[in-house]
Parts: sequence; structure tokens; C-alpha cells
Amino acid sequence: MNTDIFNYSKYRSFLTDNLAQRPNKGHGLRSQWAKAMGCQVAFVSHVLNGHYELSLEQAEGLARHLALNKEEKEFFLLLVQKERAATQDLKKHFTELISEKTDQQQNIRHRMKIKTNLSIEDQALYYSSWLYSAVHIILTIPEFQSSTDTLATYFNQPLVLIRKILEFLETRQIIELNNGRYLVKNNFQFINKDSPLFAHQQNFWRQKAIEAIYRNNTEEIHFSSIFTLAERDVKKIKDILLKSIQDSTEVIKPSKEEKLYSICMDFFEVK
Repeated sequence: MNTDIFNYSKYRSFLTDNLAQRPNKGHGLRSQWAKAMGCQVAFVSHVLNGHYELSLEQAEGLARHLALNKEEKEFFLLLVQKERAATQDLKKHFTELISEKTDQQQNIRHRMKIKTNLSIEDQALYYSSWLYSAVHIILTIPEFQSSTDTLATYFNQPLVLIRKILEFLETRQIIELNNGRYLVKNNFQFINKDSPLFAHQQNFWRQKAIEAIYRNNTEEIHFSSIFTLAERDVKKIKDILLKSIQDSTEVIKPSKEEKLYSICMDFFEVK
């Protein structure tokens, strides 16, 4: 679900589009919303059809269920208050507040989208977890580009965390939201071996490799060995491995984006 609430002036339109973008047009989702709001499913339908308005308590519960961040939740509540306003003056008041919030959000996004290279601070966050790069790269696969719920399910992570990562990637111009789809603008992030973050990045991908070992999928490759060899043959083995990386890269570059995989390769002296 990539519906940006700041593009809406009515909360019903936001909720309706939210449902429409879900698999099977949100079948079964109304009952989840009703549970989050503490009401009957029929009431949700009445609200969407314009027969009733959400209370602020119901709106707050639904906002939490939708994993809206603080700014998004505040905006959603403003939209609800505008619709609940009983006088034109009060409705105008909330309309002005909504307009101000929209302008503020646009200015924030404009200020954030000024960097094409990650700063040291941004690198520290990007490489703080395997999930940032995993979400980044999986967005090259079309089936994951239009639904944050699909990403949360695939990685078995909280929706609020996935949305936080997407927001980070978007504001750093690594991805962009285009017609409801997250598209990758820069699919390559390189970290030098002399970077203090290099060891951290290598560590969490090897941790993921260990998790994969315990899954014991017969179609995956996990190999480790310890051996002795002549000093003159060390470079030969290193060249073979480097050549395999190069050959793999030549296959990966033109390959259609369908599956998310990782390669971890180690060749080192044991001390």
C-alpha cells in the first residue's frame, strides 16, 4: 500500500484508495479495520459510503493499524475533524490547517531530496541493518513495488519499520514513488573496505547466511572447508574466486529481477 495521505483532502478517498490497492481489493480488510476501531464491520461500510463519520478515537485506532507515522496520523486526524465540523467556519479552520500541513510536507521532502550520494550519517543508518539494502534491492522486482504489506509479509517485519525504511530510501533519492509504485533510481551502493562500516555490513549478511544454513534448503549452496596448500597456490585460488565473482556479475547484470539472493564468499588464512 503506497497511498500517500498528504495527496488527499478527504479521508474517505484515502481509505477507499487504500482498499483498492490491496490484493483482492482489500477483501477481508474491513473486518480488520473494524477490530482496530472497536466497531462493527457494517459501520466501516457506512463510513466509506458517507453515511457516518469516524470519531477521533476510531480514527486514531485506524491510523495505528495502518502504521501511519506521527505526521501522517496528525494529518489523518485533521481530515476527520474537517469532515466532522458542524459549521462552515470550523470546516474552514481545519481546511487551512490541512493546507498548511500539506505545504510543510512538500517543503520537508524538497529539502530532504538534495543528495545523490549517502552522507556518513546516512551510510551509518543504511548499513545498520541488512533490511535497508534488502528492501532497496527487492524493489527491483515488480511484484514488490506497489504494496508495503507484501514487503512486510515477505521479510516478516513490522509494517511501521518497512514504511520507515521506504521513507529513508525515498528521501535519499535511492528510490522514488511513481504512480503508486516504488521504483529504484540507484540500485548500487558501494562501501569501501577501509570504511568503519565495512565489517558491520559483512557481518549481518553472514548472519543471514547462517540463518539460511539452518533452513537447510537443498537448492541453496553452503560450503566451508579448512585445508593446507602451498604458498604459491594461494594466489591461484584467489584468482579463481575473483573470476567467479566477475562471471557471476556478468550474469546478474542483464538478468530479469524475479528473486532476491545474496552471495557471501570468504577465503582467508586461519590464525
